[in-house]
Amino acid sequence: MSITQLKPIGSLRRNARRTISSSVAIVAVVGLITLSMHHNAHAGSSYQWSLSRIGINKTMHKNAREKGTNVKVGVMDGLARCTHKELKGRCRYYENSGGTYNYWDSHGTHVATTIAASNTGKGGMVGVAPKAKIYSFGMFDDNGWVGSETATVNKARRLGIRVINMSYGPEPVGMLANFSALHTMGSAANKKMVFVKAAGNSGVKLKTQQFSTNFKAWSKLKNLIIVGAVQSNRKIASFSNRPGTGCFKAKKDTKCIKKNNYKYFTVVAPGQSIYAGLGNGGYGSMSGTSMAAPHVTGVVALLQGYWPSLKSKPGSITNIIFKTAQDLGKKGVDPVYGWGLVRADRALSPLGKKYLKKNNKIYSLSTSRLKVTPALSALTAQSVTFFDGYDRDFQIPLATLAPSYAGVLNTWMRDGYERQEYTLGSDSGLSYAFSANGYDPMNPSLADVQWRMSFNDPNGLDWHLGQGVASDRLEGTQALSFGLMADKTHQSGAYPVMALADGGLYGFIDQPVALGFNLTGGVLTNNTFDSEADERDFAPKSDAVVMALGRTSADKRLSGSLSATYLMEDQGVLGTGGAGGLGFTEGSESQAITLSTSYKLSSHTELSASYTEAFSKGDTSTDNLLTLTSSHLVSNAFALGVAQRHLISDTDELKFSIGQPLRVDGGSMSLSHNDYYDEAETMHSRSVDIDLSPTGRQIDYQLQYSFSPKKNLTLGAFAYYANDYLHQKTLTDHGVGLRLMGSF
Repeated sequence: MSITQLKPIGSLRRNARRTISSSVAIVAVVGLITLSMHHNAHAGSSYQWSLSRIGINKTMHKNAREKGTNVKVGVMDGLARCTHKELKGRCRYYENSGGTYNYWDSHGTHVATTIAASNTGKGGMVGVAPKAKIYSFGMFDDNGWVGSETATVNKARRLGIRVINMSYGPEPVGMLANFSALHTMGSAANKKMVFVKAAGNSGVKLKTQQFSTNFKAWSKLKNLIIVGAVQSNRKIASFSNRPGTGCFKAKKDTKCIKKNNYKYFTVVAPGQSIYAGLGNGGYGSMSGTSMAAPHVTGVVALLQGYWPSLKSKPGSITNIIFKTAQDLGKKGVDPVYGWGLVRADRALSPLGKKYLKKNNKIYSLSTSRLKVTPALSALTAQSVTFFDGYDRDFQIPLATLAPSYAGVLNTWMRDGYERQEYTLGSDSGLSYAFSANGYDPMNPSLADVQWRMSFNDPNGLDWHLGQGVASDRLEGTQALSFGLMADKTHQSGAYPVMALADGGLYGFIDQPVALGFNLTGGVLTNNTFDSEADERDFAPKSDAVVMALGRTSADKRLSGSLSATYLMEDQGVLGTGGAGGLGFTEGSESQAITLSTSYKLSSHTELSASYTEAFSKGDTSTDNLLTLTSSHLVSNAFALGVAQRHLISDTDELKFSIGQPLRVDGGSMSLSHNDYYDEAETMHSRSVDIDLSPTGRQIDYQLQYSFSPKKNLTLGAFAYYANDYLHQKTLTDHGVGLRLMGSF
C-alpha cells in the first residue's frame, strides 16, 4: 500500500504530525497527573469500572483453565512498553519495516495493558485477558506515518496470532480504514484472524466506502469487529464515531446493501477515562475508541483461551460477540450502538443448542435428566461436559440434571395435604374404596387417584388389588414404615427395595399357614393408569415380586417376618434412572432380604425394627454415558421406632422413628463422554470411575403425632430432621408438616 498518514485514535488529538513525536512528553505528563488523581481510586480494586461494565469478574480470571493462556494478541499501534510490570515476560515488540519509531509509546502501552495487564504491579489494574501474550507492532515513524499494514498482518499470521487490535485510523473524515487494509482482512490467507478496529474519534457517522472491486464485505469481513466508545453510564461518548447508515459498497453496488451496513459489524465498549499502563512504566487514564477496542480484543482472547478450537473460527467468534452484546439505544441493531455493549459474561456462556455427546451419538441436554435416589447419590458429586451451538464445552454438575427433594420440606410448613379415602361399599368381606390425593410433591410419580379392592375371608385369606401405596396393604408395615417419613423418602422403612416399585398397580394375597405363620405374596409395579404421573419424574419403570413369612406370638406381643424381594428395573438401578444422554439401556435386577420385628411392651407401647440387605446387578453396556462397572452393588437400610398410644385420648398416637434409607456400601459406575475440542478441532473424551459409596450416611429422625376427633377422620402433625441428606456429608434437611386423612 501507499504510505498513509494515520494516527492513534485514543487521545483525541487533531494534529497528525504531533500525534506521536511532539506529544509524547505531553502524554507522559498528563499520564502522571492522571495517575496522581486516580491511583487512590484504583489502588484497592483491580477490577476497574470498565471491566465490571462488560461482565468481567475475578472468578472468571481464576478459572482452572487460566483463561487466555497461550493466546497471542497482536497490537498494531505505537510500541508497547514490554518491560512494563503488567506485561513483563508476556510481551514482544516488532518495529514495522516502514517506520523508524522505536521508543515506548503510552498509547500502545495503554492498549496492551487494557488487554492483558497481569495485576502484578501496584497500579491496581488488570486486563481483560491477563494471561494473554502481547505482540506489539510499531506502526508509526517519528512523524506519525504508518508503514505497511499488509506486511504487518502477514507477519502476525506467520507468528500464529489469531486476533489483532487496530486502534488507529484516518481522522477526522470518519473513514473506517483504507481499501488495502480491508482487502487484507478479507483475504483467504487471513481468514482465521479476527480484526478489532477502533471506530474513530470524530463524533460522526462512518462514511460509506466504495470499493474499486466487487468486494463482498458481508462474506469477506466476517472476521471484523468495529468498536465505538461509551461512558460509564453506557451512553455513547460524544467523541465516538457511529456506524450510522453507511456501508461497504462493492464496485457494482448502486446503493448500500443491508448486510453490508457498518452497524452489523459494530459493538461498543467502555472508552471514557480508562485506567491502564503508560509508556513511562506508570499508570494513567485515557479516552477514545482506542481504549474501547482493546476491551473487545480481550474478550476475543478469552474466547480463544477458553476454547482453542475457536482460533480457526473467526466467524463464530464475531457471531458470539455480536449475539451476546447488551442492547443499547433503539431496540435491535441500531446506527449508534450497533449490536450494543460487549459482554464477556454472556459471550462465555452457552449459546444455541446444548447437547451431550459420546462417540457419534448426540443427546439434547434439555431431555437428559436423572432421578437419583439416596442409594446412588454419589453420582450427584460428578460433573458432565455438554456442548453449545458453537461446539464449546461446558461443565455442569449432574446434581443440576437430577431433581432432588432436598428442601421440599426444608423449613416449610406443609399444610392442607389431604388424603381422603372414599369407601364405596362393603359386602361379605369385600370392600371398595378410592383415594383422591391430588398431586403430591413428595411422590411425584404417585397417581392422583388411588383405588383398592379388598377381600377378607373369615378363615384368614385376604387379598388386595389396587393402584397406589401398596405398603399399606402389608401386615405390620404401619408400624414399620414410620408414617410420613416414608412419603418423603421412598427408600425408608421396612421394605425399601419393594418401595422402588410402589405407587402404581399392585396385588397381594395373605394366607395363614401352619403353626401360626402367615405367608404373604405380592406383585407390584410403579406403572399406573395415570399417564401424567408416569411422566412427572425420571424414575425407572419397576416391577417387584415379594414373598414374606411372618409369625405372631400367641399373646400377640411379639411379631416378626422374613421377606424376600425381587426387583426388576427398566433403564435404572435402585430407583436411579435417567432420560436422554443419561438414560440406562438395559436396566438392572435386585434381590433383597428384609428382617423385621415388633414388640408390644404394653397395650399402649410398641417397639419396631427392620434391617434390609440388597444385591444389585445391571447394565454393562458401553453405549451410555453412565454404565455399571461392577457386577454387583451391595446396599442396606435399617429402621427403628417406638409408638405410644392413648396419651391424651383413646384415639391418639405418638411415634418416634430413626431410619437409614437404602445406602450403597460397595460398587462403581463409569461416566464416559466427549469432553472438548482442541485447537486442531480434534475431539477428546473423558472417562471417570465413580465410587458409589457415598460420603455420608443419612439418618432420618421423625416425631409424629396423630389423633381422630371422630370416626373415619385423622389429623396429624410431624417434625423431622435428616443429617447427611442424600448420604452427602454435611447436607441436612428438616421440616414440619400437617396431614388430614379421612374415609367416607
